[in-house]
Amino acid sequence: MVEPVKYSYKTILITESGKQYDISEFIEDLGWEELEKELAARISFTAKNDKTSKGRISALAKPNCYVVLLYSYNGGKTTEAVRGKINEWNPSAKFTSETFKVKAYDELHDLEESDDDLYYSSGAGTKSVLTKLFSDWKIPVGRYTGPDVKHGKLKYDKKSLGSIVTEILEEAKKKGGGDAVIRAVKGKADILAYGSNTKIYHFEETEHLLSISHKISVTGMVTRVKVVGEENDDGRRPVEAMVDGKTKYGIRQKIYTRGSDESLGEAKEAAQEILDEDGEPEEEIDIEAPDIPEVRKGDLVHLKTSTVGSGYFYVLEAVHDCDIGEMELKLKKAPKADGGSSGEKQDDSSKGDGNYNVGDIVEFHGGMHYVSSDAPSGYKVSAGKAKITYTNPGSAHPWHLETQDWEQTHVWGWVDDGTFD
Repeated sequence: MVEPVKYSYKTILITESGKQYDISEFIEDLGWEELEKELAARISFTAKNDKTSKGRISALAKPNCYVVLLYSYNGGKTTEAVRGKINEWNPSAKFTSETFKVKAYDELHDLEESDDDLYYSSGAGTKSVLTKLFSDWKIPVGRYTGPDVKHGKLKYDKKSLGSIVTEILEEAKKKGGGDAVIRAVKGKADILAYGSNTKIYHFEETEHLLSISHKISVTGMVTRVKVVGEENDDGRRPVEAMVDGKTKYGIRQKIYTRGSDESLGEAKEAAQEILDEDGEPEEEIDIEAPDIPEVRKGDLVHLKTSTVGSGYFYVLEAVHDCDIGEMELKLKKAPKADGGSSGEKQDDSSKGDGNYNVGDIVEFHGGMHYVSSDAPSGYKVSAGKAKITYTNPGSAHPWHLETQDWEQTHVWGWVDDGTFD
């Protein structure tokens, strides 16, 4: 059964002079969102433009003033959810009342609204490039758990800084750096690997969800990449390799042009990266649930439903409706969240190493669990009863456990030898 709403919000206005006012009682239609295609989080609300001892609200809440959303659970500790500068300010009046609408964006919005010419020499690392870019725009970098791979020459002419940042992270991902998200936290830019959250929320269809939508589409899928070289004297590009993916869905081809400083092997690897990225049917998973302000874009969550099964998912976007206490999440499957690659996954009749078999009920001691049997980092969970569902002998984390009592332990992933009995 879906839990009743237990979170509450406060809206704090910081004026041009730096004074802070709690304007929560004047606010309606309050919400905030982090969308997949946008860097910045957005706060929106309608305010009653009432007179106060300091004047009308619209005279205090001016463009470039800050709005900070705070939340608390059951009246407990207050925590900042998001903050933003007022970007759109729209007073209006009727005969019976006066209101004004506000949209506020965090610091990353300046990057989306700005163009620049940038150049980085070959060999620069992702972290140093992004840290310098943010420093040049007076945005301090907070946590950094994102990719840090070496790049080739990076050159951008009159391009949106938001697009530049996105492209740098996309290239880092293709070079094996993994998914990453940038989000503003208390005025700093955190550059985080997807799934960097330490608290993982679990949602079950009949217990925690208001609705779920699951769509699978092959539109936009790539099943073959043709690698071509540089133009010859006739202006033609020679075909140097064909890298096939899941051609059972038909031939859906993309062209990859090998650079002058790139070997054929490297070009083939880049072609395979394209297939890894776009070579599967696209899944769209959207859920509605009671609002949890802590859930943000890039977080890892666990989902158990009749249509998508059980597994880990990344949050691609999060929309929080503070008034009705609900949120909408757009999700995608985390890598190997279904138990790993085909080499790892085994059926219930498979036997593991030592004295344990798939299907055994064990007592997990508590500690780290991982989204795959070779994942470099994991998430801490408490002790409790669990079932062995898969094994991958010889791997870093050879046992896959699934909790038998979610109130006891949230373990639902790969664990090390010696962590249960």
